[in-house]
Amino acid sequence: MAGNEFGISAKAKEIITAQDYAPSYAMSPHISRWRALYTATDEKFYKVPYVTSQGKKRHRERASIRPARKVCREMASLILTEDTEVSVEAPRANKWLQDYLARSNFWPTGYDVVEDAFALGTSAWSLRIDVREETRILLPRSDARMIVPLVWGDDGVTACAFVTRVMARGRAYEQLQIMDEEDGTYHIRTWLIDDGRTVDAEALGVLPDFDTQSRFKPFGIFTPGISNIYEDLSPFGPSLFADAVDEIKAVDAAWDALVQEVALTGVKVFVDEELLEVQADADGNVVPVGAAEDMVYRKLAGKEMRNYIEVFSPSIRTDPLVGALNTALAELGDTCGFGQNYFQIDKPGGLKTAKEVVSDSSQLMRTVRKHENVIRGAIQDVVGALLDNARIHCGADIEEDFGPVSVAFDDSVIADTESEKAMMLSEIAAGVVPKWMYLHRFYGMSEEEARREVGTEVSDGGW
Repeated sequence: MAGNEFGISAKAKEIITAQDYAPSYAMSPHISRWRALYTATDEKFYKVPYVTSQGKKRHRERASIRPARKVCREMASLILTEDTEVSVEAPRANKWLQDYLARSNFWPTGYDVVEDAFALGTSAWSLRIDVREETRILLPRSDARMIVPLVWGDDGVTACAFVTRVMARGRAYEQLQIMDEEDGTYHIRTWLIDDGRTVDAEALGVLPDFDTQSRFKPFGIFTPGISNIYEDLSPFGPSLFADAVDEIKAVDAAWDALVQEVALTGVKVFVDEELLEVQADADGNVVPVGAAEDMVYRKLAGKEMRNYIEVFSPSIRTDPLVGALNTALAELGDTCGFGQNYFQIDKPGGLKTAKEVVSDSSQLMRTVRKHENVIRGAIQDVVGALLDNARIHCGADIEEDFGPVSVAFDDSVIADTESEKAMMLSEIAAGVVPKWMYLHRFYGMSEEEARREVGTEVSDGGW
């Protein structure tokens, strides 16, 4: 783990326990392992030991294409985009919501929240209500390292603690917030911790106990649509690549071999000492002055007949190494739900894009649907709390009963359009589907325009 990596202090855990909660931290070791792979900082794998010619032990960094982050980033980009639609039934509430989504950083932050959930298994969006001047509602995000579920059940997490670092009056503090229900409404209770001691939060402009006056929980917990087999009955989810650890290492091992092959098979120029100006380096080795690194070498003296300059250019074995990399990428994509073709390297143009591979990847479409069904609930929790708190604390013109929150994901990037077209054409040929529906569905014509184009009147009973 990196020296500056975030962790929850013993004092924060002590405060949580003092509030009569008994949270479990059993998922912490799993989360740490997933983060090490996600950031390519797993020292056991990415620090490669070797011994120098002088017998000294050294380590080198294994080359990486960050495969763990790649799968998380790709899946998040398929699920949450700016074309995702969030709405409610009540007209005034929906107008306020659409204005908020347009002017805020909602979607970029939401994308990061979803990527965090895939990376470490769990993330959260919570409300931060700033009442110092004009009341504002912010939506900070937290990853699994900062989340401590306190109460959960079949209806999800209903009470939760969030731990992060904040700046107050020019000084950094650890902030603990417990969001739980009391007398029918949710409260946000805050502690600031400095060097293992609590400080007066109110003196720093932070309310120790804020009653939201809302029945909506002021947070949403995001997890992938994957069962947690690592800790029974845990509210945390597993990482998207939890079952693909070996595949991730295989990808980077193949990539590292490819990088090493290119480096080691570069052109080597052996030059007679008489043509070189030399100097001693920091280790006392004599090296050429001004020569390209790892390219120019001194020739051994002692030959009577010799060429003053000799060039050695070994052959490079890229094809088998690219084949090994493709095999590892295929297994990584398959294990993470993308299908075996998603991350294949295409010789003319690098990694293929989603649109190039979805036509034969029903696995990807099923995977995306599964994740969407879980993530939808978390977005509904956050948006519901946002609307209710904006009505209560910001004076927003929002109906008290604004109805259920609807989330419609944009699935155009994974829609198998060609297959759908072929299916509809075969149904038209069989007389099951009218011709005008094809133009309406795939060419954006209105029903009247499509009927007119194929010569079908509206009065034909719908056909």
